[in-house]
Amino acid sequence: MKIPTTTLLLCLALSFAQAQAIAPDFTVTTTDGVQRQLYNDYLNQGKAVVMYLFFTTCPFCNQMAPFLEPFYQEWGGGDGPVEFLMLSILTTDDNLDVDRYIGLKDFTFPGAGSDGGAREAIEPYTNGTFGPYLGTPVFIVIAPDSTVQYDVRGSSYPETIDSLDAALRSIIAKPALPFQITGEVKNPNGVSMANVRPSVRNVDTDIITTDTSGKFDFPAPLVARDNYSARFAKAEDLVTNGISTYDIVRIQRHLLGIEPFQLPYEYLAADVDRSGSVSIADIIHLRKLVLSIESSLPTFQPWLFINANYTFSNVLDPFFEAYSGDATAFPITAQGVIPPFSVIAIKVGDIDFNAK
Repeated sequence: MKIPTTTLLLCLALSFAQAQAIAPDFTVTTTDGVQRQLYNDYLNQGKAVVMYLFFTTCPFCNQMAPFLEPFYQEWGGGDGPVEFLMLSILTTDDNLDVDRYIGLKDFTFPGAGSDGGAREAIEPYTNGTFGPYLGTPVFIVIAPDSTVQYDVRGSSYPETIDSLDAALRSIIAKPALPFQITGEVKNPNGVSMANVRPSVRNVDTDIITTDTSGKFDFPAPLVARDNYSARFAKAEDLVTNGISTYDIVRIQRHLLGIEPFQLPYEYLAADVDRSGSVSIADIIHLRKLVLSIESSLPTFQPWLFINANYTFSNVLDPFFEAYSGDATAFPITAQGVIPPFSVIAIKVGDIDFNAK
């Protein structure tokens, strides 16, 4: 799949120069017996087409094959704004051969062989009309306005898929797909936390909360290959939930060096005013709260959610890592199956983690 740099640059230059060339119409009969016309069935319906030039015994096509079906599904699996058509370049590949190949590779997109009209359909793309023909696999992206991006490729098979994705996105919007977001929320003591609301930033999802076992499971419409992030919020409860005189004593003993904190979560819970350190000021805030002199804490967020898979580089000074670093980041890459989230919930001021 790799080609010399000078050849690649020449191909790119020729592709750019001919990027606005108009795709000729064609009709093929695919292995399922359906007659498909480029313009009437696709372009005139506002649908883009990816032509995949291959042959059934092509070794590079076989290596490319595992990447194609997942990518096809990313774009709606034929029900979205794009259709894939795989067309064999060989006269010896008939529809029966292509059909066997499709079954062997578990493809769900249509294909055609020589007796289905594949050779006639691909001839303008192999005779130099759109640029140098370098051999299979070849991907041709045809926009609904009939303009052509010829021989879209990368320096590797995954990079070729990335290039195809970029080529399609340049002409048509990629559809969102329902990805499943799952996970579990616990406190630092390992106790499951109910009534925590998970969501995906900037994405509309159903409002759900964690169940009594702290678990959540909900669908989110995400665009494949885009990056998102999850966020967590706790339903409002009593500000004194989990906070008592004992928490004040624990901070005092820590500051006096009698019983220093051992966990980064203890430091984060004790930093009541979010100053980035534990001080006498935090004790004063908690004392006023316990004595009902004040009805709220100075922090804007009473709960803090930490990625359980995150390892603090400095457990004795975790503040920057939690407040503006990666400890509170929950990244999502919309690709395949999204791994479940493991979340630690901390109630600010609750040093012994007994908030209900």
